[in-house]
Amino acid sequence: MNMHQAADTPNAFRERWNGWLNFPLAESLVPFSYRFPPLDRMVDAVRRDEEVRILSGKRGDRMDETDISRRFRSLPIREALESPFQMSHFDLSRFQDPGGLLEGLEEQVMVPWKRFLRSAGFTWRRCFPILFFSGPGCATNYHMDLSHVLAWQIYGTKHFHGLTEPGRWAPLDEVVQEARREELSKPRGLRPRDVLTFIMKPGDCLWNQLLTPHWVEASSEAAVSLNLSHGGLRYQGRLAPQEQALEEWWKSHPDEVWLGPPHLLEE
Repeated sequence: MNMHQAADTPNAFRERWNGWLNFPLAESLVPFSYRFPPLDRMVDAVRRDEEVRILSGKRGDRMDETDISRRFRSLPIREALESPFQMSHFDLSRFQDPGGLLEGLEEQVMVPWKRFLRSAGFTWRRCFPILFFSGPGCATNYHMDLSHVLAWQIYGTKHFHGLTEPGRWAPLDEVVQEARREELSKPRGLRPRDVLTFIMKPGDCLWNQLLTPHWVEASSEAAVSLNLSHGGLRYQGRLAPQEQALEEWWKSHPDEVWLGPPHLLEE
């Protein structure tokens, strides 16, 4: 199969959701739409919220946790949009009140997506949206997610890089122990043929597999994506192999359990 081939039917999604390779979703498989506010309004509103996370966005082989929130908030919005930054917000309920920045997001995006998942035979522990912003040329460097993620590109262009053979560079028995380490670093010796890249333009959707290494880079303009985070995702009652391994690790290491924000759990 062409590794860039999109899943275009529920059956195609069921066949690939629990594998190791990321894959795009065809427009025919995306049941939601939403008219987002202008980019400058989104950045300005989110950067002022006390729960936001604003980092340097500097490209490199590992995550850069430098907090630049004070400086970034002080910039005029046009200057902020042209500056280096990486910003994320994990509780979008704060913006969904009537008249709020993201009013109607739950009804127009999350409800249709959850309806699709249920109709396809899935259940879950959590399923909630996250906003990710990147300044021009900025990046979320090499890391792994403790979630299955549906990434939906909203503004700008991002290059979403994964690996053609994730298990070769990040064996499962190692990643279940290392995924939350901030010092994770991109493997040395990667060649172009080892990297699976998706160029994501506005409207594109990509399924990013839980515990698969990846890094995301914006092009020459600020970019925004809405990521739908899934945990405890089961098809016909069964977890994906990598999430099953993660849950087994947590049973013997309960101090490391991460199930997501408590108020967003659905079980």
